[in-house]
Formats: sequence, structure tokens, C-alpha cells
Amino acid sequence: MKLFNLLTLFAIALFFLFSLQALWLYHTYKLHLGSIKDSINSIFYQTIEEELNQRFLEFEQKVKEDLSNDNVRIDSFEVNYGVKNNNSVVFQQFTMVQQLMKTYNIHFNTVKIDSIFHSFLQLNHYPFQYQINLVDSTGKILDTTDQVINKGFKTTVLPIIDGKEIYAIVRITSPYVFKNMAAILLISILIFIFIIACLIYEVRIFMNQHYLNQLRENFTHALTHDMKTPLATIHSVLVQLKKDAINNNPDVWQKFNTIAIEQVINLQTTVNQILTLAYIEKKQLTLNKQPVDLPVLIQSLIDNFSVKSHKIIEFQTFFDLKNCKACADPYYLKNAISNLIDNSVKYSGDRVNIIIECMTGEKQVSISVKDNGYGISSNDQLKIFKQFERGAEIKRNRISGFGIGLHYVQQVIEAHGGTITVVSREGLGSEFVITLPV
Repeated sequence: MKLFNLLTLFAIALFFLFSLQALWLYHTYKLHLGSIKDSINSIFYQTIEEELNQRFLEFEQKVKEDLSNDNVRIDSFEVNYGVKNNNSVVFQQFTMVQQLMKTYNIHFNTVKIDSIFHSFLQLNHYPFQYQINLVDSTGKILDTTDQVINKGFKTTVLPIIDGKEIYAIVRITSPYVFKNMAAILLISILIFIFIIACLIYEVRIFMNQHYLNQLRENFTHALTHDMKTPLATIHSVLVQLKKDAINNNPDVWQKFNTIAIEQVINLQTTVNQILTLAYIEKKQLTLNKQPVDLPVLIQSLIDNFSVKSHKIIEFQTFFDLKNCKACADPYYLKNAISNLIDNSVKYSGDRVNIIIECMTGEKQVSISVKDNGYGISSNDQLKIFKQFERGAEIKRNRISGFGIGLHYVQQVIEAHGGTITVVSREGLGSEFVITLPV
């Protein structure tokens, strides 16, 4: 699967996941809102019943005090406000009691309803604003509370007496509903984050796999190409050396023999670098650290490159070591510096100027290799030390290589407890600086 197709599929999956999550939260919100509305309706029923009970007590007290009503007996009435049929027995009882209390000047009290409803809401921890309206049979408001609510949840309309009805309008706020479903929201968010994290993890695995496959293809191609040429050269030399004409000419024989040896050394160097990187990754690299005479080591490298290179190379060296020596494995350090010089030669024009400086600090030795080559862009500087990575300028100039040289240098230097940095600008050359413990 191509990377673009995977990212498209990932985006579609996120969209559907988000949509399903939003739909589920919407229905959950509606359920909680419905539950709150049912609770407020129940509270309003209780409020009307409580107000009626209080009037019953007041009515009973007045009847007891009125001696002319000795024959009046007050019984308990069971009121069901869910039944609004005017012909029902319950409603007739309710109306009769209301009329009887009215004769004793005990009227329905909206202010008392407001007080009871407010206390019940507080008891249930509902911080809602509300308005209570007493209306006639035509819907005209006869009495209301001070609070004005233009829009909100309207409770069930309950009958009072003489065609009068009462209801409440409650403003249920969304933040309260969300707060009421905080646990569900938190679980939902955690699940959503977990699923996204899993998807991102899968995408990263795929991208890493894609990246590794690409590196493997590039490495295989470079390895095949770069090993094919030396092997072909060695094969040609061996074929020529079998001929009697070459054997009878010592100079030509020596020349061909030197070429074959150089190609074998190149192959050995490549194989050793790959093996060294494998050892470093497995934490199995063993260093034989000892004091290293840097001027001697660098001079041997200069002599080697001056002889075998087909380009014109001018070396300049500056040493300010103050009788100090670097603590390193001579073999690996020599290979690391050799890689830097080899890069300076390969990634430069026909005339190469290389400046090598060695200086000591308080607790470290620095080795600088500076050239007048193609230079490295700022973007490439971020990745040239990665395995199998090569700069854009190198690819444009079709310079052969595996992309392991600088990675090898970095791993070897870091195994010594040192560091390597680069300073470069395109077209103005590069400078690599190695620091090692004294």
C-alpha cells in the first residue's frame, strides 16, 4: 500500500471515528437531559402536593377552631396530578377540597409554591433559574414569579381550581448536563485518545517499515553496484595475469597486481565498516583505547591519499596539542578520520584543498577536517549521520556510496565518548569537527 493511500485511509478512519463518537455523545446528552426533565417534573408534582398539604393543615386548624363546624370531618385525600380528566373521581375530590378551603379563605399561594419549588431544587442540587406561571383556562397569566424566563423546559401543566392551571419554565443549562455526565465524557475522551494513539502507532510502524524497505533497496542497489565494479576489476586483473605476455613484463604485472590489491582493500574496508556498525548496534564493539599520536596518524593518512587519489589534493595541517594525546583505539580512529578525508576528496571538484587541525582544550582534543567541496545544505545536515542517508548534492552528482560512512564515523566517535559536528554551506565546502577525551 502506498503511503498516500494509507494516510487517506487514516484520515477517513479518524473522520468516521469522530462522527460515531459525536453521535454517541449527542444521544448520551439527550438521555441525561431527559432524565433531568423527568426529575424536575417529579419535583414540581411534589411542590404542588406539598403546598396542598400545608393548606390542608391550615384548613383543619380553622375547622377545629370553628365550633359551628363540629360536624365537619377532614379526611385524607390522595391526589394524583398525572390524571387531568375532569370527570375522574380524584379530580372531583381535589376540586371539592379546593372549594371547601376557599370558603375558609384559604387560597392557592403562588409565593409559597415558589419557595417550596426552590427548596426542592436546591435539595436535588439543581442550580437552575425558573419561572412559575398561574394561568386561566385561556392561557392568560394570572400570577407569576419575579424571575422572567423566555425560553426553557416547560413542566407538565397541573390543574388547580376554577379552570386555573400552573406550570414552571426551567432554564436547564448545557454545562450542567455535561457536568452531570462528566464520567462518561472522560471515559469517552480516553477511549478516543487511545484509539487515535493506536492508529498513529500503526501508521508509524507502516512508515518505518516503508522507510526501512526503501533503505534496504537503496543499500542493496549501492552495495551491488559498488562491489560489482571492484570484483569485475579484480576478475579482469586475474585473467590478464594468467597471460604469458603479462608475466614476461614485470612492470605491467606489478601495476595489475597493485590494482587488484587496492580493490581488495576497498572491499575489506566496506565489509569492516558494516561489521563495525553491527557490533556497535549489538553493544559488542571492543575498543583498545590508548594514547594516540595524532600527527603521526594523520600524516600516514595524508601519504596514503596523496598516492592513490586521481585528483589533485593539497593538504594543510595545524597541530596545537601541547604534548597531549587523544585516548582512542588507533584502528577505529584512523578509519573514522580516513572516512572524513575520503568524503572531502569524493565530494569536491578536481582540485581539493583539505585543512586538518588538531587542538587541545581543557579535557578534550578536537580534530577538524575542512574542505572546499560541494557543501551540505541545512536540510541534509539534519540527516547525513543517519544510516544509509546521503545528501541531495551527492545524488545529483551521482557519486557512488552506501550512505554508511558518516554514520560509521559518528558511531565510532560516540563509542569513544566523543562527539562529531558539521558546519557547512552549499558551494562553500564543509568542516567536520571530532572531539575526544584527552
